[in-house]
Amino acid sequence: MTWIRLALLGLVLAVPHALLGQTTTVVEVWPELDVHYWTSNALRTVLETSLSTEQERTNREATVGLFEDYMKLPGGYLRAGYRYTFSTADASYRESRALGDVVLRVIGTERMRLVNRTRGELRWVNGEYSYRLRDRLHLQRLARDSTGRAWAPYGTVEVYYDSRFAGIPRIGGRVGTEVRLRGARFDVYVAHQHDTRPERVNVFALGITTRLTYGSRRVQGPRRENPARAVRTSR
Repeated sequence: MTWIRLALLGLVLAVPHALLGQTTTVVEVWPELDVHYWTSNALRTVLETSLSTEQERTNREATVGLFEDYMKLPGGYLRAGYRYTFSTADASYRESRALGDVVLRVIGTERMRLVNRTRGELRWVNGEYSYRLRDRLHLQRLARDSTGRAWAPYGTVEVYYDSRFAGIPRIGGRVGTEVRLRGARFDVYVAHQHDTRPERVNVFALGITTRLTYGSRRVQGPRRENPARAVRTSR
């Protein structure tokens, strides 16, 4: 069933936009910095800072988020946290968002993983409450070398249910690669989002995320990373 879902979402993303009606096309750059701090083997605190554009408006917006991850879930992890997004030019857009993630490995081998992330969001956009449910599949080829320089290409598809429209107004996808260099990790990708409401908008973005990791995580003996844990859950 997971492969069927992946194939169907890929077909939807491939539908010519002309068939979907008149759309506006936006091209963007999405820089992001994530700092991970391990307080123990089970708990990880994440600080996220990024620039992005939510499709309620088309101007540039900044986001700051703080999250706590529980890493001992079999085959995955749990996340809870808060994110604040605001317009950088004026006070026209303000969003407070409480969110929770469940990230689980669907398939995991030495060279490949398929991970499902389900996210619930409670949103206050310019003071108006709504909620959103998101489901994402993340397919990634893993590097052979667990230390040193490594590349890990991936692709994602995601659907968004929005209570304001009682339906699915957005479908998104990404193709990119994670790169590990000298203790830091970078995620470079191209993204596409197709919105049907409140307006028809196609967003094409080039994204780059820098992830720094600190803290007191202790490793006993040889270790291979849990295939679900390394998947980024931001945006």
